[in-house]
Amino acid sequence: MGVSKRHHTVPKFYLNGFGSADNTPQLGAVRLSDAKRLVIPTTHATVRTNFYALPGHPEGADVFEKELSRMEGDASAIIRKAVTGTWPLPREDREILGTFLALQFRRGPDARMLMDQMYGKALSQVISQMGVDGVRATLAQSGKHVGDDVLDRLVQQASESEGLTMKTAPAEHILHILELVPRLVPYFIGRPWILIRFNRRKLLTCDTPVALVRDLKLDGVFTGVGVATAWGISLPLARDVGLLLGNPQPLFEEAAGQTALTELWDQIVAGGHDREMAGTTKMARLLNSHTIANARNWVFHHPDDAGLVPGEFPGPRDR
Repeated sequence: MGVSKRHHTVPKFYLNGFGSADNTPQLGAVRLSDAKRLVIPTTHATVRTNFYALPGHPEGADVFEKELSRMEGDASAIIRKAVTGTWPLPREDREILGTFLALQFRRGPDARMLMDQMYGKALSQVISQMGVDGVRATLAQSGKHVGDDVLDRLVQQASESEGLTMKTAPAEHILHILELVPRLVPYFIGRPWILIRFNRRKLLTCDTPVALVRDLKLDGVFTGVGVATAWGISLPLARDVGLLLGNPQPLFEEAAGQTALTELWDQIVAGGHDREMAGTTKMARLLNSHTIANARNWVFHHPDDAGLVPGEFPGPRDR
């Protein structure tokens, strides 16, 4: 088998859950940059050339892509069980699916873009503080000599609002994933999971389908939201099934003492506080609105569900 260069940043098996049921599943797609609507095969959606490539790796440049495929196979089987009626999930399945969610949260172009911008911002601040003379001296210490015109442009660009542009290599992104995902998994599995089944209402998805849900009580309050502080975490599992990882805070507030907290944690990760509910219009709007708000460049839907897509979209999220 040759080395794969076409890397999905959202798994094909997942996108198939929103595609037409034929030999070549088709997916409705809306591009946020110009609101153009397309119908494309799920095999073509969210594909980036060599996105996870590790040139020179002894097992092949696509070694990480192959590892992702193995993990996706495990997650696919578990999602299929949930969609077809198994709920709550056994603890082992829950941990595998929780790891998949954390991985999906950090594996895409949005995560790499965040790394680009964080590194660029940090470097810009350092160069701005050092100034031309400081940068020249630092480069000279490492045996590098750069002309004054280049140094002037570098310091000028570092001082501008956008700052310097950095490009994170796939290896850096993969290292970030391997280090961070194990730390994130407890914040996914340590929540009460709610499986929502819809009869009439349908769900959208996007190129960044794992979305953080802010506490609706804090609307209008300027506050950040992260995996640990989110009121919930949403993922449309299929066209008619959604998953909401709920707010664990009320459960922990009721527990008293370390023993009670440990017992509660074991209950949560064993699925003891999970539940299943019938989908409502309000819940469909909640999930779909967060999917759209979280999308970076593409919103996806079943070809028959084009009517769910609003006429106006936010532009692509590039910051």
